[in-house]
Amino acid sequence: MLKIVYFGKTSFALEYNETTILLNPGKWDGESVVPDDFNARVVIATNQSDDAVGNAATIAVNSKAWFLGNQGTVDKVSEQGAKPWLLHVLQPEVPYEIPDVKITPYSLSRIDEVEGGRIENLGLYIEIGEMKVGYLGDSVLRGPFEQFDMDVLIVPVGGDGVFPVKDAVSLCIDAQPRVGIPMRWSSIDDPLKFSKYVQQFGQGTVPVVMAPNQVLEVSWAAGNEFRYELN
Repeated sequence: MLKIVYFGKTSFALEYNETTILLNPGKWDGESVVPDDFNARVVIATNQSDDAVGNAATIAVNSKAWFLGNQGTVDKVSEQGAKPWLLHVLQPEVPYEIPDVKITPYSLSRIDEVEGGRIENLGLYIEIGEMKVGYLGDSVLRGPFEQFDMDVLIVPVGGDGVFPVKDAVSLCIDAQPRVGIPMRWSSIDDPLKFSKYVQQFGQGTVPVVMAPNQVLEVSWAAGNEFRYELN
């Protein structure tokens, strides 16, 4: 069984057996979304913006976790005090593997609304236990994710430099994950629209809108029956 814990915005933890992967422990309005004492095996930020990196350095140091990101993100976390031997630069399409987990990053991007242009953002294809999870972080591009077999797809829906709702829904329609989870919205209308349109047009994809501190449990029963439960 895979447990998906939602902290808010783009921050999630994937928990399988004794392994916990923390994704984008960002800061929003100066506040950390994830507690400093959260215990993780691996911490990943998909880009170097504060709303993705947040307090990743503190969490990595406190839990002696590996930190993964692109070069700019790793440099930022290093400057914030993460130990060099815990840092690993992810290269696009080069898998990172530990027992029970394989993480393949893909080069995507988000729009820099302050300075203009684009900021590199890594989309992650995570194979953890028997589950396949797509996580796009802060992306305005779908890249190759429409082609992947995914049990769970976690996708931004807020506009504001990332996918608007219609593009997130379109990706779910094309990729046909078993579960689609929206994130990073600024208006509650965004996830509600995502859920409505995925239900109408998603061809078997179940939309799951998570509130902070909720846990989604997903599993395969008898090897071929996909089950999910939101707590």
